[in-house]
Amino acid sequence: MYWVKNTSGKRDAMLTFALISFIVVTFNILVATFGEISFKDWNISFKPMDAATMTAYLAATFTAYVSRRWTDKRYDSDDDLKAKKD
Repeated sequence: MYWVKNTSGKRDAMLTFALISFIVVTFNILVATFGEISFKDWNISFKPMDAATMTAYLAATFTAYVSRRWTDKRYDSDDDLKAKKD
């Protein structure tokens, strides 16, 4: 599995999930502006997500990411403290 790296250079699952949710919501907004795409006999229609659904989708992943980063910063492990001293 590929995980996006955070600013510390560590692989970060929550940052990956936040990025994926941002891409999904942004993609939905973009395709919903077209409404429908037709090619020969093939039609596909796009409906916009409800604003509350998009907010909940983005807020949950972003809040989890920020709270995990805050916890990491506040409660550095002993290994991290040793590495900072060296």
